[in-house]
Amino acid sequence: MYRTMDCNIYSAVPLLLILALALVDIKGQQIEECPTRQAHLAGRTCRKSCEKDNDCVSSRKSCRCDGFCGLSCVNENLRCPDTNQAIPNGRMEFDPNNKFGSFAKYYCNDGYILKGMQARVCQADGTWSGNVPVCIVDRTIEATECKKPPDVHHAMHDGAIGQETYALGTMLQYQCTDNYTLSRDSVTRAWCVGGGLWVGPNMTCGHPGCPLDLEIDNGYVTIDKADGGVARYHCKKGYFLAGRSERRCLSSGKWDGYPPSCEAVTCTKPPVVEHAIHNGQIDQEYYPSGTQLTYSCDYGYSPHGNPRTMCNGDSQWVGLDLECIPRNCGFPGDVENGYRRGYLFTYGHQVTYYCDVGFELNGSPIRTCEGTGVWSGNLPSCIPIECSHLSAPQFGIMSGAGNTYGTVLRFDCDKKFQLVGSAERRCLADRTWSGEETRCEEINCGWPGPFWNGYLIGHKTTVGATIFFSCNIRTTFQGNDFQAICLANGTWSSQPPICLGQCQVPAIPNASLTEGRESVWLNHGSTIRYTCKDGLVPKSSSEVRCDNGTWTSLPECVPSPCAVPPPVINDGMRIFLGQAHGYRAKYKCFPGYRLAGMERDSPYLSCNYGEWVGGKPRCEEAYCDNPGSIEHGIAYKKGVEGKFIFKHYIRTIKHGTRLVYECNQGYRLVGPSGATCVNGEWQPNLRDPGTKCVEETHPPILKLWRPIQEMEKQSK
Repeated sequence: MYRTMDCNIYSAVPLLLILALALVDIKGQQIEECPTRQAHLAGRTCRKSCEKDNDCVSSRKSCRCDGFCGLSCVNENLRCPDTNQAIPNGRMEFDPNNKFGSFAKYYCNDGYILKGMQARVCQADGTWSGNVPVCIVDRTIEATECKKPPDVHHAMHDGAIGQETYALGTMLQYQCTDNYTLSRDSVTRAWCVGGGLWVGPNMTCGHPGCPLDLEIDNGYVTIDKADGGVARYHCKKGYFLAGRSERRCLSSGKWDGYPPSCEAVTCTKPPVVEHAIHNGQIDQEYYPSGTQLTYSCDYGYSPHGNPRTMCNGDSQWVGLDLECIPRNCGFPGDVENGYRRGYLFTYGHQVTYYCDVGFELNGSPIRTCEGTGVWSGNLPSCIPIECSHLSAPQFGIMSGAGNTYGTVLRFDCDKKFQLVGSAERRCLADRTWSGEETRCEEINCGWPGPFWNGYLIGHKTTVGATIFFSCNIRTTFQGNDFQAICLANGTWSSQPPICLGQCQVPAIPNASLTEGRESVWLNHGSTIRYTCKDGLVPKSSSEVRCDNGTWTSLPECVPSPCAVPPPVINDGMRIFLGQAHGYRAKYKCFPGYRLAGMERDSPYLSCNYGEWVGGKPRCEEAYCDNPGSIEHGIAYKKGVEGKFIFKHYIRTIKHGTRLVYECNQGYRLVGPSGATCVNGEWQPNLRDPGTKCVEETHPPILKLWRPIQEMEKQSK
């Protein structure tokens, strides 16, 4: 729908659009042909040119035809300012959305013609094309008569009823009908003027009972006296009506309801543009209609598009079409013998430079794209790493030159000097030389080493020096040469000899020497032999050797061990831990046998100077003595085969035999009822306290009754 702005009396006329000003349709689609962008357009700001949507950086923009700017990147949601300017003697219709491609159309009242553009279009830069047209009098219309005069509510003129035309110059007088009053400052006459137009009247006939001086802040009131009187409230641009827009005059002479108010139209916070700020208050929540704000891009960003916006009468921010693009610093450059990391060259981004191995960075390694579109600092360079300068060592030479990374230097020494440290050194990436410091020292064979039991003659150890070796008294010389010469390679011509000590033949208790004489000194490697007295043997060996002043073992005679184990016994066992002198063997017989043949009833044999002493152990079968017969009873031998009477003439009873006693009738058994022969002894002991049969006895019987005669005798 289009809003219509009135100016005096109007009527519809054909709409003639100038399509050359708007080469897009209402939907924003491109027409088949779009003008080529002109080099200079007065008053126009053209957007980025394009051929397709992908050419536009922002996703909010599309490639559209923008009149004589040609195909451009356009924000189709862009709004142009309200253009609700009424033109004298005419009217305007426009789309209230005011988006890109919207039209504002202009019409003139009867008797007037339009001078200027009949249609203006909303362009991509947020402006309306062209200028506002004007309505001028149409001089071509014949001015000989006028048609019917204008009607006024609740009023009548003095012309003839039913008259259709009036001659030029006719004047008519208007007056209000009954019960309606004429408003103040009214024009009650109408004239037929040139061009067939009526001028006047300008009057209002209102209800006589209600006051006509109604007012509203930031607005105005119109009163229509027709239909009993109606007051209509209107607000200025930038305000909206809060309350009823109409009030009727009641018969009581008062307006019904309550008067409304005009409240300011406001917009909420303006749109947020990335990397940009506006010139409004940061904490302001609402903005009145008509407020205009201007955006500016942050430091380091360049503006593209319209930076201005305005709060329109529909509480919408319109006109803004701004994009803040980071500044581009361009290619920062590369370094020789190095490399760069970082591939974004716009504001805020950094690139870092590194050098190859063996090179170091000269300058700052980091460059930042600044807000001015220039890289910080200067392009660094990679220069070769240098080590400290080296020179030839004293008494030596150096081959090679330089001190940059990778340089190799070699060293050698003069005759009679030897190289200490590294013969070859390389300059490394950490500015140090490989290896150790090089120096030339005079060749010195050094002390030939420890020379036990001897001494050296000579004190020089440099090349060509000679030393002599000599052994102490009571030692034996063993070696290849008595002297050594220091050679050019830093070693001695021969190793030191060995001076081996002699040994003195010792006295050996309880032994006699079979080879060698007591107290005589013998050379290294000599041996002696000895034999021990009876019952004694050498502790380790009967032959000992002299080893550099010490006998291989101490000659000593110790008691002889037993050559054979202790004797084995039948029906028993032996227990022993060894056969050395002093060890003992214990003997124990199995059940039913007793140990015999031992001295002092001891169960042990002892190894004494090579022999087992203490008896000749053996295990004999153990028997029990006949315990004798039992008086007034019988003894039985009891076994697995049954029970048999034990004969008194049996003298020996084997291990495990059991005897059981039973008494004759009239006798009872006192003591154990039997015994078992265990290893030659009765268990339990039948003799102490012994088992016997004793005569049975009965307890006395109490006389609990008396003869009747005795009881009668006592009663008398």
